Amino acid sequence: MAYRLRLDSDSALSHVHRGAEEVLYVLEGSGEVRVEGMTHHIGPGQAVFIPDGAEHAYVNTGARPLTLVGALAPPITLDEILPAMPRLDLSGLTSATLNETAVAPRMMDERQVTPTLMGERSFRVLVSPDVGCRQMTQFTGVIPTGRAPLHAHPHEEAVYILAGTGRLWIEDQPVGELRSGSVVFFPIGVRHTLENTGRDDMKVLGAFSPAGSPEAKLPPSR
Repeated sequence: MAYRLRLDSDSALSHVHRGAEEVLYVLEGSGEVRVEGMTHHIGPGQAVFIPDGAEHAYVNTGARPLTLVGALAPPITLDEILPAMPRLDLSGLTSATLNETAVAPRMMDERQVTPTLMGERSFRVLVSPDVGCRQMTQFTGVIPTGRAPLHAHPHEEAVYILAGTGRLWIEDQPVGELRSGSVVFFPIGVRHTLENTGRDDMKVLGAFSPAGSPEAKLPPSR
């Protein structure tokens, strides 16, 4: 499940969704992501991982709109996004059943991630099992002018075009034009590629489930 969220200069109510992990990426603006009492100050190019069941809120602290693109896995319905109960102050208390080593929220800065080269293309993994996210992987990728070979993945994939123009290919057929803000979903095993038809690099944000590597591909069909 993928979404695009735009917040004006006010705060969203704290909420929770059990049974789904969430990853988000900041397109523009500045603000905070508050997760279980932990505050992450966010800006463009930063990503946040929110564990399953964690109470969280998105807050716009700037004068301009805060725009986020995110994904949840496994997908949920809007009815499963519930207001969070007020937090209790448990400082000074101990409990034999309290898990202090539970998966924690994490923030990643794209500029601090070393790109991985994949031919002429490159990608940066922002959220993955390495930071505790078990259901999906989030990454950004750069596509130079041209078209890569058709390929298919052993996972479902949602792609958001961050910048540039191009064309979507399914099998050997061009099926649609791409621009900033375009969203594409690829089921498991569907052969596809993105062609950059512009002069500048195309930049994409991707999320796929189950988690793995953007380099993972199925063998060519016969």
